[in-house]
Amino acid sequence: MYKHVFLLTLLIAVSFAHDDDAHAQAHESKKEDGHGNFNYKFDISNGIGAEEAGDEHNNVHGQFHFVSKEGVPVQISYTADEHGYHPHGDALPTPPPTAEAILKALAYIEAHPHKEEPHHSAGHGHGHGKH
Repeated sequence: MYKHVFLLTLLIAVSFAHDDDAHAQAHESKKEDGHGNFNYKFDISNGIGAEEAGDEHNNVHGQFHFVSKEGVPVQISYTADEHGYHPHGDALPTPPPTAEAILKALAYIEAHPHKEEPHHSAGHGHGHGKH
């Protein structure tokens, strides 16, 4: 499965490549030990590259980089494990900050947890039982 992450990474990096990179040269290395451990790496002379390593427990970490059409270097690192895919990098969007009122409300809720009221069984003192 994580080899698909590497291929997806490659496709993303290549999609940002410049149109005039037809003559770029690539250097690639691959290592696998047959027990689930692997390491892939490639670098292209146009500034695109990636590397990824994984282990027999399906834990993967890696990074890819390229230069945008605006000439800005972009690098994304990531991990992938039983908890999902976790990319990191300055080029990734970030959520807006949480509003102060929401933070105060969450703090209040945490400081005042809901208490369950005891449940009474039906028919005790409510006039619904047999006479």
